[in-house]
Amino acid sequence: MIKSQCITVFFFLFSSFCALSQQLINKTLRIDGTTREYLVYLPSNFDSSESIPVLFCFHGGDMYAESMMRFTADFRQLADANQFIAVYPQGLVTNSKGGSSTTWNYEGPYDNGTDEIGFAEAMIDDLVADHSADSDRIYACGFSQGGNLMWDYASLLGNRFAAIASVAASMWEWTYEDFSPTSRTGILTIHGTNDSYNPYNGNQYSISMNQLNEYWVSINGSQSSPSTNQFSRNVTRYLWAEAEGCHTVEHYRVQEGFHDWPSFSEQVIWDFVSQYNIDGLIGCGDPVELIINAYDSSSKELTVTIKNLRPGTFELRKSTGGPFEPLRPGLDIDRNVVFPLTIKNVNDEALLLQVWEKL
Repeated sequence: MIKSQCITVFFFLFSSFCALSQQLINKTLRIDGTTREYLVYLPSNFDSSESIPVLFCFHGGDMYAESMMRFTADFRQLADANQFIAVYPQGLVTNSKGGSSTTWNYEGPYDNGTDEIGFAEAMIDDLVADHSADSDRIYACGFSQGGNLMWDYASLLGNRFAAIASVAASMWEWTYEDFSPTSRTGILTIHGTNDSYNPYNGNQYSISMNQLNEYWVSINGSQSSPSTNQFSRNVTRYLWAEAEGCHTVEHYRVQEGFHDWPSFSEQVIWDFVSQYNIDGLIGCGDPVELIINAYDSSSKELTVTIKNLRPGTFELRKSTGGPFEPLRPGLDIDRNVVFPLTIKNVNDEALLLQVWEKL
């Protein structure tokens, strides 16, 4: 259930770095009488007149937003290079006999009343209002308990988050059983097979990673079988490509990996989420477009660019007035091909070209 909230916003400058437009700001919200904090990193050359994406990064249990940014998941360099706002929310600090700790609250049987849904929505609204954030390109990632929170957001706020990524965290059993997502969102997971805190194969509290992937493949209408490749020596990448729904599910299985944040996580998270806007993969559903960049009659070289390729293997076919037939020399074309593409030994100067899917 999404709670109502009363919100007040304050902020102050936390620190500045080498460029005046590159800032770290500590912002504060009042939600239902509770003070919530989050760090906002504005990238170098930030221009408030331009609308740019936002990536939230939620820390794990007993962690803090600033240490998450500085020592675990530092997205600042990527934010500078790719012009997005990096945001590090702070979980509530609770006190007990053993000292203080930080945690996140989850919708379900152990809900303690803290409104994490309202907190996320308020942060998004504030970033759009104060920093011209692109409301169609809001992303979130989380580690451990922060990763568990991603499944509340994917299930209940798919209309606000275009894509989410969860590291070392599966979905709670009650989230899996009780929630019915009404919006699709891009899904990325990174998980070690030897994780003892959030076991890869699940336990009495959380579902297995296989269950989780199958669940979101169904929700997203992705292709039922994944493509796989060896990302690194002990990491296998699984991709359930988009189908009619224009949303994918991607999983990195870290063989013998423990409960940690792998060093490759920042890059693959940004590479994944940045493909999305709130409607799905950017450009998905657009017609395939073939552009002839150049033809050199002396060298017989044809240069082409193909846009909006779907998953699969394609070829160029030609016609000089009759039926279309494969262009010679033939070559397979897929989404991994780098364009513009130069094809040698093309002898026909006057021909029609089309892109055909190979069956």
